[in-house]
Amino acid sequence: MGNGLIDGTLVAVVGVVVVFATLIILMAVILLMGRFFREKGGEPVPVAEGAESIVSAEGEDSSQGEVAAAIAMALSLAKSDSGRPMQRKTTPRRQPSHWVTSGRQQLMNSRGRKRQQW
Repeated sequence: MGNGLIDGTLVAVVGVVVVFATLIILMAVILLMGRFFREKGGEPVPVAEGAESIVSAEGEDSSQGEVAAAIAMALSLAKSDSGRPMQRKTTPRRQPSHWVTSGRQQLMNSRGRKRQQW
């Protein structure tokens, strides 16, 4: 029994060492790739003409609520076919099939009179 315990401990220690060594190697590779493939420029991203920024600088008066409402309305109109805002469609509730009802009844009957779970 002592020999099996020692062998098991040795395998566990070797496994942990291999896992952490692999993680350290991967971390080094990622750091090196980050240094080699670093972006050189810090220029601002070009913006198309006529596009306004929704985000306002601190201290400026912004109407974010109106912008959000306009975006929501535009999405609703884009998804509808007739050009009117979409209405929520409700589906009628269906009765479960007879097979489902029968299976549930058999399950409840199998639990016995006391309704015990297995």
